[in-house]
Amino acid sequence: MRSILEVPGPIERATNRLPVGRAPLQAFVADGETERLLRGCLTELAFANPTISRGGIAKAIETLGAERSPNILIVDISGIELPISQVHSLAEVCEPGVTVIAIGNRNEIGLYRDLLRAGVAEYIVKPLNPQLLSRALTARTEPGTGSPIHHKLGTIVALVGARGGVGTTTLAVNLAWYLGERQSRRVALVDLDLQNGDCALALNIKPTPGLREALVNPSRIDTTLLERVMTPVGSRLFVLSSEESLRDELQFTVEAVETMVSALREQFHYVIFDVPRTPAPRYQRALDLADFRIIVGDQTLRSVRDATRLRNVLGEGDAAHRTQGLVADDDPEIGQIERPLVAWCRCTMSSICGRGR
Repeated sequence: MRSILEVPGPIERATNRLPVGRAPLQAFVADGETERLLRGCLTELAFANPTISRGGIAKAIETLGAERSPNILIVDISGIELPISQVHSLAEVCEPGVTVIAIGNRNEIGLYRDLLRAGVAEYIVKPLNPQLLSRALTARTEPGTGSPIHHKLGTIVALVGARGGVGTTTLAVNLAWYLGERQSRRVALVDLDLQNGDCALALNIKPTPGLREALVNPSRIDTTLLERVMTPVGSRLFVLSSEESLRDELQFTVEAVETMVSALREQFHYVIFDVPRTPAPRYQRALDLADFRIIVGDQTLRSVRDATRLRNVLGEGDAAHRTQGLVADDDPEIGQIERPLVAWCRCTMSSICGRGR
């Protein structure tokens, strides 16, 4: 599968519930003495069998680029020349909702403030002791508190076609696959067309009734339910899709969409929505909640007309958080008038990736 994308993708805002499927605590230290002291402190604080690895923050960046993030992450920045730059790199690979505690040997107030601004919850100067560590863990892991890294939320991208057959699903599937497989991000792909959606078909997986169950019973939506009903494609892409009977009259509320978006963005770097063109409030809400809204069209006059109507409905949005893209097929026959649309499409998709880093 090929993608038109070329670059990676932040995350920003706030979550209180602990996600499922993560280790409670993981640490990356620089030396054996720190490992011994940290292990003793964590044992005294009733953390059973903590995962502690050597290699410091550099090893943490490498490991979390390929594995799931823990709920609490302790990283050693001793001996690092540019610790703030390393913290920014760490933030790019961390999943939403991670609390990061740094330890090091530099007792400088300037470094402490820079680390907090970069997203670290607390900085502890060596040597470690249970009192300092306990204070850092309890003060920074209670609901409603946390650091900028902990307060990250996944980026929402919603794609909608100006009309049928223009490749909206193809673009959504390729975008999700690319972000998961090539950019090593955790990605959720949600097909909101519960009766005629093609995301599962495009990925050669079987749709499940879980999406309908979640949307019809929004009070049951939480991270545990969603992880149970999602279909994995590889290790980083997870799909929510359904294939309900055409005889059924499906009804779900705007609140159900809001609850699902809230739960998903606490678990994933990106949430990609394939939104039907049906002018219903629930689908409009999915578009309203998106950080990026992409209108997919082709070079026909009908498509240009319908894309313009959709853009008028969606509005300009907030320039800092909203982007509308009009995607034209990159075809050798494209004339001079259409080529700027293709260039704009590529620029828009690069913006999505850049925001999700």
